[in-house]
Amino acid sequence: MSVLSFLNYGILYLMNKKSFLTALRDVYCRLGITKHGVGVVAIRMIPKGTDPFKNADPCGDVLKIPKCDLDRFDAPEEAKELVRDFCALQDGVYFVPDYGIDALTKNYFLNHSKKPNMTTLDKGETFITMRDVKAGEELTADYDTYHETKHFARK
Repeated sequence: MSVLSFLNYGILYLMNKKSFLTALRDVYCRLGITKHGVGVVAIRMIPKGTDPFKNADPCGDVLKIPKCDLDRFDAPEEAKELVRDFCALQDGVYFVPDYGIDALTKNYFLNHSKKPNMTTLDKGETFITMRDVKAGEELTADYDTYHETKHFARK
C-alpha cells in the first residue's frame, strides 16, 4: 500500500485512504487549456482568501540557485530553460523546488495578468484568491509582484 505524507503546522502526517478522500474537499483547480496555452483553471467556485494549492507538496521546500550557477552548470540548455520559465528569480537567485523540476505543482502554471485574481503573501511561495473565482475561470498572478525579470509574451 502506498502512503503519502504531508506536513501541516510542523507536524508530519501520513495520508491514508480517508485523508486522501477528505483532501479532495480542498481541490479547487486543475491544469487546462486557456487563452495563454496551458494554465490553471478553477473547477468550482473558489472563495476570496482561499489557497487553492494548500495540499500541493506541503513537505517540499525551495533551494536557492544563483542565476550564474545555473547558467554555467553543465546540463542541457532545454532543462535549464524550465527553471528560467517556471521558477521565480529574485535578487539574482532562482527559487526552485527541492524535489526536482519534474515535480512542479499547479501553482507553477499560473499565467501572468495585470488584473490577476491571485496574490502572493510571500513573494511566490503561497498564493490566495483576491476575490471569488468562478468555475471555469483561469487563475492568474501578476509576475511583477514576485519575479524580478519582466514577464515575456509568447509569439
